[in-house]
Amino acid sequence: MQSVAANCHQLNVEDRRSMASEPVDHWERLNAVQRFAFYGLVKLGYELLFVRNSFSTEAVAIARLNNQLATIDADGEINFSPDITLRTH
Repeated sequence: MQSVAANCHQLNVEDRRSMASEPVDHWERLNAVQRFAFYGLVKLGYELLFVRNSFSTEAVAIARLNNQLATIDADGEINFSPDITLRTH
């Protein structure tokens, strides 16, 4: 029974990853200071890719300009050299 539950959880995670989110969905998950910081990135040409949430940390926005990534933490701090790797499909 436990393996069935684990398989269902895995399927749900995979289904969620394959579903494309609308940019407005990501925008709604940003707090006010993250939105303000993102406005600055938009002026540089960045696009909002997604917002990563976890149980242990606050939301982090991931933005991209060509191959350059940037993150915006919950305090609005922008990191232009984040230590993250995006998955390829």
